[in-house]
Amino acid sequence: MSPLVPGGWHCGRYYGRHSGRRVGWRGLLLVLCWALSPALPALTLEQAFDAALSHDAGFQAALQERQAGQEFKALGRANLLPSLTFTHGWAKNRSEVERDSQFGTVTEQRDYRSYNAALRLEQPLFDYGAWVARRIGNDRAARAELEFEARLQTLATDTLEAYTGVLLGRDRKRLAERQVTVLEALRERNGALVRAGEGTVTEQLETESRLALARAELIGARQQWALARRRLNTLTGLSVEPGTLPESTPRAPPLPAMTLPEWFQQARAHSPVLGLQRSDLRVAEGEVERQRAGHFPRLSLYASTRRTDSDSETTYGQHYDTDTIGLQLSVPLYDGGGVSAARRQAVARRAASEYRLREQRETVLAAVEQRWLECQDDLHRLQVLALAADSAEQLVTATRRSLEGGERNNQDLLEAQRQAHQARRDLAEVRYHYLNAWLGLHRDAGLLTVARLRDVSQALVSKGSESVAEATVPHAP
Repeated sequence: MSPLVPGGWHCGRYYGRHSGRRVGWRGLLLVLCWALSPALPALTLEQAFDAALSHDAGFQAALQERQAGQEFKALGRANLLPSLTFTHGWAKNRSEVERDSQFGTVTEQRDYRSYNAALRLEQPLFDYGAWVARRIGNDRAARAELEFEARLQTLATDTLEAYTGVLLGRDRKRLAERQVTVLEALRERNGALVRAGEGTVTEQLETESRLALARAELIGARQQWALARRRLNTLTGLSVEPGTLPESTPRAPPLPAMTLPEWFQQARAHSPVLGLQRSDLRVAEGEVERQRAGHFPRLSLYASTRRTDSDSETTYGQHYDTDTIGLQLSVPLYDGGGVSAARRQAVARRAASEYRLREQRETVLAAVEQRWLECQDDLHRLQVLALAADSAEQLVTATRRSLEGGERNNQDLLEAQRQAHQARRDLAEVRYHYLNAWLGLHRDAGLLTVARLRDVSQALVSKGSESVAEATVPHAP
């Protein structure tokens, strides 16, 4: 279970399964299913996130970094465990030895082989630096886990942003297509009236101008939709086609009944970003202690066995078998001030980590407040825009009838249609913006779990409660 999030992510589904070969096969299976079976259900947010876990290169790198980070535990523990070393040497030697004698200098030529082998076992008894290194290793391993958790949650919000970007791009394109169709029909009506002598050229030009703007908007909407699909395809590795996305209108999941100070409290306790900064501070504190350990003596127990044969000039022709057991004490006396300088450096870095933690805390709380305000504002805007869209639709209908009765003119109808189009487009944008702000708020507060992602996924395939939103993107007549 994740140390960050109450309830945590489902480890079996999002950790273990995506750390081996099954990941690639599952992603391939998803692609084949959607390619060969167009009758399958629409691609949900959970499925897109599952595919992103398998495909996204950044997340795969995070998996490897997490695995590498866990080795810090073994590296730190190794300093306290015994070490066993074996050395072996064999050489062929040729030397010329001169020595003085009563007959003068005597020269001797030696051609011989030398041999040495040693096995040494050493166990630290007192090494404060090794104990500190073990603690630092555990802190770094915990930091790697927190970093992976933060990357996982960021991938979830990135997937939602890309997924809703495709849905919003599709809605904008359909709204623009509908607007073009409506204006083309109105242009035909204006032309027929002009030919019958009942309309004016001015009305026809007004409609032509508005139609040109609508076509320009349609071109931009199609381009944005293509770019949004490209982003989702890159993230998930899937070929997202128009028919693979849900057609229902998303609803707005409610916010938890918590005040802003309560959100702040959750963020201070569970934010993955703050967790990383706290881990950095713990590592920096450990580095201070490790540098201080440079002033401490080290004591170890060792045992060795050594076999030599003509190992040196002084032992030429001699064979030794030596077994040794004893204690080894190392006391640092003076190293030119290097240990003291390294400790002062570590103290300064620890202070810098404290300031970064304070800075990051303010940044996270500001992000939580911004997301919380966005959610509050979007909920109110959804209600207002739903009413505005309803009213705008009714206004278009009423204006069209008044135009037929001679009480309104062509410009009034064009304006009513523009207002209705704008209201529908704003309503769609606010819906998806709220979902991203909702999930982003849970991520910044450290409360993003699989259950929260599932809530958003279900909201995207559920009917909204707004009356006009049930047809947020009505098909063009």
